[in-house]
Amino acid sequence: MTLTSSLITELLADLAEIDAGGPVWVAYSGGMDSHLLLQLAVDAGLNQQGRLRAVHIDHGLNPAAADWAVHCRSVCDDLKIELQCFQIELEGGAGLENRARQARYRIFESLLAAGGVLLQGHHADDQAETLLLRLMRASGVRGLAAIPRSRQLGRGRLLRPLLRRSRAELQHQAQQQGLRWINDPSNADTVHDRNFLRAEVVPALVRRWPQAVPTLGRSADNCADALRLTEDLAALDIEGCWQEADRYHDRELKIDALAALPDYRRFNLLRFWLQRRAGLLPDDAVLTRLWQQLVSARDDAQPLIEMDGWLLRRFDGALYLLNPAWNTLSEAASPIKWYVDVHSASDMIFAGGRLDAKPAVGAGLLLPAGACVRVMLRQGGERICLPGRVGSRSLKKLLQQQRLAPWIRRRLPLLFVDDELVAVAGFWIAEGWQAAPDQQGIVFDWQPLSPLVDDGCEGDF
Repeated sequence: MTLTSSLITELLADLAEIDAGGPVWVAYSGGMDSHLLLQLAVDAGLNQQGRLRAVHIDHGLNPAAADWAVHCRSVCDDLKIELQCFQIELEGGAGLENRARQARYRIFESLLAAGGVLLQGHHADDQAETLLLRLMRASGVRGLAAIPRSRQLGRGRLLRPLLRRSRAELQHQAQQQGLRWINDPSNADTVHDRNFLRAEVVPALVRRWPQAVPTLGRSADNCADALRLTEDLAALDIEGCWQEADRYHDRELKIDALAALPDYRRFNLLRFWLQRRAGLLPDDAVLTRLWQQLVSARDDAQPLIEMDGWLLRRFDGALYLLNPAWNTLSEAASPIKWYVDVHSASDMIFAGGRLDAKPAVGAGLLLPAGACVRVMLRQGGERICLPGRVGSRSLKKLLQQQRLAPWIRRRLPLLFVDDELVAVAGFWIAEGWQAAPDQQGIVFDWQPLSPLVDDGCEGDF
């Protein structure tokens, strides 16, 4: 069996195992490996099935990037493959490579919003270089698992069918097929760690140990197996650490339950939780600092730790994770006058969330037709008269009794008619303002526009 037929057989077997019949995207940079992968997908008949697509991303980091996009368009036109091109605008500064990767994968996830498969052209040399890089960063087992052959990506799957093939054999195959590809001159600049490994270190290892590249790949596979064991343990441990969710949060972690675990299992659990929730991969030093800040704070303190834009916060004996979008929501919302139609649903944007007003018979706030409601945030000192109770109650104490997190309390919309606090969206209606069983009322509810956590993501390569 030729290399081409072997690669096609492997590709079709991989797709049969993970594929649900959706579109197959090839991440096409224009380089040798991605061009060969694109050609293999064509030779496998995926284009004849109408499933094959290609995606090219211009990171704007190379002056020749526009010419590369033209080249990719020409190749795809010749192969009669649909190509979608995206351009990313990135500011310079620290972490540029990681930010470019994150932007790239956001695009990939959007393409797989309805399922499908994304093929990438990483090969065995990429795997060896990644493992060596991770060793030099003192990575744990997750880092040393290096590049996974397949993983979940959005609602679809990511597959790297060339991962066990060396760069040399793939390049020989591409030359045999007469393929034309782009050579990025920046790959020769050994100031970059990966390029140094590629040009200097890996060739030296191969001269000493000819099977160095596949051997490093097997080491990565062994670490991937070990990673699955640590994740299985974390999944068991985390079940005993959950605190029940409220209406605004997913389940969070009880600090007392975390503290009862040995250090190595606690850190394994936290690493698992942060990676699944936010794609964060903190090392032991970061986790140690995080834990010390959490447990050393006073019981009534609310420490805040930022990790790549995500916020880790402690409240009511639990650890919360808030996503970057929540971090940017303004708490300084100006009062708004809202003329509510008591007979039709409406909504408005307020304090980084959506305030809904829905008519309901026998429930909600009783308002006269054409009433004007003033919507505002807490200023301090507010009081409300609750149904069936004598006198007014401090709103601050009522919210504390609900055990609402401070970042929620500060954003809850308060509803006033004239100067009287008549309702707190989603919670209370003042005495004398409730709709009777036969009356038309308005039910007000507020939800953040962005979820406090993502549905989950994979933060690996």
